[in-house]
This record gives sequence, C-alpha cells and structure tokens, in this order.
Amino acid sequence: MSFSKPKREAGFTLIEMLIATVLLGIMMLLLTGSLRIGADSWEAGEERLNKASRMFIVESFLRRHIGSLMPVSAVNRAGEMEPAFRGTGASLSYVAPLPDQLEGGGLYRFKVYVSGQDEAKELRVTITPYRSAPETHKTEPEPIDDIAIVDPVREVRFAYYGPTGDESGNDQAGVPKGKWVESWEDYQLPTMIRIDIDPMAEEPWPSLVLAPRTLMLR
Repeated sequence: MSFSKPKREAGFTLIEMLIATVLLGIMMLLLTGSLRIGADSWEAGEERLNKASRMFIVESFLRRHIGSLMPVSAVNRAGEMEPAFRGTGASLSYVAPLPDQLEGGGLYRFKVYVSGQDEAKELRVTITPYRSAPETHKTEPEPIDDIAIVDPVREVRFAYYGPTGDESGNDQAGVPKGKWVESWEDYQLPTMIRIDIDPMAEEPWPSLVLAPRTLMLR
C-alpha cells in the first residue's frame, strides 16, 4: 500500500503576505510623496504667477500713467509760480488726466507715496482734482480716491535723472550733463524717473525706469 503526499493548496504564505504588504506600503508612500510634491509645486508656481502678474499690473500702470504726466506749472496760495511736478525719495506728485479705464475729464493731481511704518508700509496713490490757481478757492479739493497698489512693502525709493543746473557742465555735444538725484523741484521735467519697489516677503522687483512721454516725443 502506498501513501501519496497531500497536495498543497494554492495561496500565499504568511511571508509572502508580509512582503506584499511592505511593498504596497512603500508604493503608497511614494505615491503620497509624489502627490504632495506635485501639489506644492503647483501652489509655488501659482504663487509666482500671482506675484509676477501683480508686478506686471503695477509697473504697467506706473509706466503708462506717469509717462503721460503733463508739463504744467501751478500757482500756490501765495500767488507764486511753482512746478506741478514734485519728487522726493519717498513720494512723487504730478498732474495728468485720469486713466482710460476711469470716467471723467479734466486734469488731476496724482501722488504716489509710501504710507505707514515698519511692516505696515504700503505704496499708495491719491487722486485729487487739479487747480492751477488754488488761491481763488476757499477750500482744498477733496481726494476722489486713495488706494494701495502694493501692500505691504519693505521700501520704495524714487530717483530722478536730468540736468540739475549745478557744476556738472556739458558733454562734448554741448548738452547739459545729468545725474541721478533723490529730489526734483525744477520746472523742467526730469529726463528719467526710477522707481525701486521692495515688496514684503518677496524678492525686490527690478528697477522701473521710465521717461515722461512729453520728453519721448521730442
């Protein structure tokens, strides 16, 4: 009489199940890590796109609108002539029409300035109806708008390039030499205006250098 070995039933052993479970865990870990990296990359790319879009919008507004400023003069309340364009290291004031997107005629005074202190600083624009002879009016005109265009910022600096009337002299062609200065109160407009914007929690934006359109058309 002969005895035959019992046949082994098909299936997985405990060792095989453990190995499969470990491999499945590793695959899930890799998949989760890949999804997390992809989501982080998407969010970082979207954040960079938003920052780039904001920079493009702000710089386009400044380039187009400051470039269209009017070379006008004003009379102060003492009856003295003074330039309508005034620039300092922290602010810029000029006269121009409203942007095309806004309704309304006439000229307005625009003031681009830094407001606030420390981490609460922001770059703002104030729009006020322009009066060439304010001494004929009893009250100062009220601003029609005062908006923040970059918020928050570490620092914003303005600089102005052009002949300053000092000992700089002329170049070989007899044209007065120019230089960059931190303030401008001359009746003649500066040749170029430079704006350096350093937003909070971002890299500083590239310097924005522009020329008034009235100079570009000469």
